[in-house]
Amino acid sequence: MSRTISAVTLGILALTIGASAQQNKKDTSSPDVTGKWVVSAQTPHGAQPLALTLEQSGKDVTGTFASPHGDLHVTGGFAEGTLTLDTDSPHMTFKAKVKADGTLTGYISSEMGDTPFTAERAKAR
Repeated sequence: MSRTISAVTLGILALTIGASAQQNKKDTSSPDVTGKWVVSAQTPHGAQPLALTLEQSGKDVTGTFASPHGDLHVTGGFAEGTLTLDTDSPHMTFKAKVKADGTLTGYISSEMGDTPFTAERAKAR
């Protein structure tokens, strides 16, 4: 009887550890885009330095896009390694993939066309 109880206890313990390890694995494989990003947009006038400051809650993302023309509020989402953001006025859409090195690469789309961009996390000061 005590061997049966011990075997059941060990089985439950193994399942608990396995479930915990799976949950931890899931958490680390899903990057979070929260933070400050240094953006380089490739325009006809050369690379333009820009910035994104993002806050992620689940799949929802909000933040600020900073450009020489002023700051714009962005809203969107991050799922399956793809970040999609929109601004209101002027309307722009950002679509990017998170690369293995943690950088972003994608396009900013507006009525003037698509502009490729890359972004990396701002370095802590």
